[in-house]
Amino acid sequence: MNSHKLLTLAAVFAGLIFVSSASAQNVTVISGNGQVLGAPSGNFLLQPLVIQVTDSSTGAPVGAGVTVNWQANGFNGFFLASGTNTWVTTTDVSGQSTAYYQLAANVPTFDITTPYIQTTITATAGKTATFTLTQLAKAPQVNIAPFITVRETGDTVPRGITLTGAVGTTGPSIQFQLGAGNGQTTKTLPRVAVQILNLQDPAKGPSVSCANTTNSDAGVNTVLSDDQGFVTCTPLYGGQPGPGLYLITVGGVSTGIFSSSGYWQPLPDPPDLSTLPAVQTAYIFTTVPPFKVNVTPGAAGTIKFSSPSSGTQAALPGTTVPISVEVDNTAGLPISGTTVNWTVISPTTGVNVTNTSTTSDANGKAFNNIIIGNAISGAVTIRAALATDATKSVTFTINVSPPVTISQFQIISGNNQTAVVNTSFAQPLVVKVTTTAGPGANIPVSFQVASGSLSLSATTVNTDANGIAQVNVTAGSVTGSGSVLVTVAGNNGAGALTFLLNVGSQAPVITSGNFVNGADGQLNSLSPCGLGALVTNVGTLGINAVTSTFPGAPIPNSPIQIAFANTSAPILNIGTNANGLQQVLFQVPCEVAPGTGVPVTITVGSGAATNVNVNVQPAAPGVFQSQYSDGTLRAVLVRPDGSYVSLANPARPGETVVAYATGLGPTTPSVSTRSVPAPTGSAMVQGTVIPGINGGGAQLVYAKLSQDLPGTYVVAFQIPSDAPTSNDVNFSIGVTPPGSSTTYYSALSKVPVRQ
Repeated sequence: MNSHKLLTLAAVFAGLIFVSSASAQNVTVISGNGQVLGAPSGNFLLQPLVIQVTDSSTGAPVGAGVTVNWQANGFNGFFLASGTNTWVTTTDVSGQSTAYYQLAANVPTFDITTPYIQTTITATAGKTATFTLTQLAKAPQVNIAPFITVRETGDTVPRGITLTGAVGTTGPSIQFQLGAGNGQTTKTLPRVAVQILNLQDPAKGPSVSCANTTNSDAGVNTVLSDDQGFVTCTPLYGGQPGPGLYLITVGGVSTGIFSSSGYWQPLPDPPDLSTLPAVQTAYIFTTVPPFKVNVTPGAAGTIKFSSPSSGTQAALPGTTVPISVEVDNTAGLPISGTTVNWTVISPTTGVNVTNTSTTSDANGKAFNNIIIGNAISGAVTIRAALATDATKSVTFTINVSPPVTISQFQIISGNNQTAVVNTSFAQPLVVKVTTTAGPGANIPVSFQVASGSLSLSATTVNTDANGIAQVNVTAGSVTGSGSVLVTVAGNNGAGALTFLLNVGSQAPVITSGNFVNGADGQLNSLSPCGLGALVTNVGTLGINAVTSTFPGAPIPNSPIQIAFANTSAPILNIGTNANGLQQVLFQVPCEVAPGTGVPVTITVGSGAATNVNVNVQPAAPGVFQSQYSDGTLRAVLVRPDGSYVSLANPARPGETVVAYATGLGPTTPSVSTRSVPAPTGSAMVQGTVIPGINGGGAQLVYAKLSQDLPGTYVVAFQIPSDAPTSNDVNFSIGVTPPGSSTTYYSALSKVPVRQ
């Protein structure tokens, strides 16, 4: 005895995995019953066993989590998940549960009178569904493959004729008897599945299936042979009207090519039967070409609202309202050529329909118009009924607003908003209609994008009981201003309202690493009153270069705003630095207190803000530089005669020169942001200023604020008499703020010094 059989015995006798299940449930087979293995046509693999559990009271699926106990009756196979003949599953959200059982396709037998072996499997969840699986068995010492036999009953198998019927109806039964043989004996074959395979998609063409029987173990669109092997398949017509082809199979079909709707393989157009793969089933009725079916539309089964879909709509007196219905056949598909009668139920006068009878079109639609008189108000009801069955009808309700005068039409909220591209505006656009009778309820209001990159959640909205109508707005992908025009349907003298909106850009990606000293570009070198720079790749900010009309003066209407701790920083210039990066030059507000995490907000235009934290030092010296004739950046220096130092006009040892710098810290007297000292006075640096030449100190003459440029300092010092002579003598400025022991240094620059 093999290990599978030992495991099976242990589970059966010990009851290890059998779980009790609820009793108030029904169990029906969906698919997998009646399969036959071992036929010469190639059905060698069992398909899954699927059941449906429903509530015995309501008939509704039970949902997920219901326990299903599976039990096989013999030792010829096993459940793949357990390796035994018992297994436990639970239902999914649709109330279905699936088990996979393994059987060998070929089974030897020592009894020549037994051409097949059948295995019974039960699925229990309150009640029980029973599956029968058949293995064809070869006779001992006979080299003949077992086979299925079919004895047709009369002329019921439709060879050479076309099955014809209306959608939703049934045709004459197809009857035959099944048996199995092994070359020595033949026996009738009970509990075997018979299914019809359609060669066209039922969504596009006709379908025919075996009508479901009262046998809950058969499965969807499947019938089982009875105890004597007799089969009765009653064709049920469905799908779309028209001609089609089908096959009759025995013993189950591979789910890889068969759907629950009976749709097998699509045929090309024109049909080429040679393109169809072999059907994986135990037996197939041989016929060339396949069986034919022709499905007709059938009788009208239902009528339903089409437009308006709810059957309810608002309207004004003196208007015409279009309405429509859809007529479907008994299979739920649209049907053409059906007469629909239209009747005005109420009021008895003042309302008419364009046609008292209309006919459904190819899509099952029947159309009409309601003509509402000028004096009508309240509910108008119209009935649409099938001419063939007046009990099948729908009733439209049109709510007609009373004829009132609009006395006020106003914006409530939502005006003058800004939203970032491809996002929703924070507030809906809200308007209110007031009439002479009070709030204008149920009045259509039109919203229309007049300009800009905007989209609306609706273009027409009826006012509520308070006269309010509103829509939501989403910003598009293009920045700029936009507007929405709002009017009352028919105007009625209410005029128009305009909402002004703006679509802003997304916040640029900025970090503290984008902030540098405004003079020498040194990172983390900002101080109150000093100049700083925001440096980014060209295009990151999406703004153009702008130059101030006067050196040192803020740019009017700057496209970018920078604020330190909620204090605005003057923007002095927007351009490109020597490294080809876009640079926004600004003055750090003098009011900012030094710290390691000063919050900075950057806003481009009306776009979203970017927030970062930066380091602000008590002093952050930076030396202004310019590009000399050889392309090298060197310090800006002025000689005693007022001329600028250059390669052709170098500084001389022993002479006093003036350098320009920023970030030297507080002065006496102090100055405010955007300001320079009074014309009659000087603002001297409070800290200790240390000019440096070639690594050593130079004699300071003075250090004070510029009289002309906010945030700019002038530092006069003497070139040491022993300074080396070169075009690139190292130069820097250090500052020790008052009350501090820390000295802050500028980035290293260079100056030309010659005798």
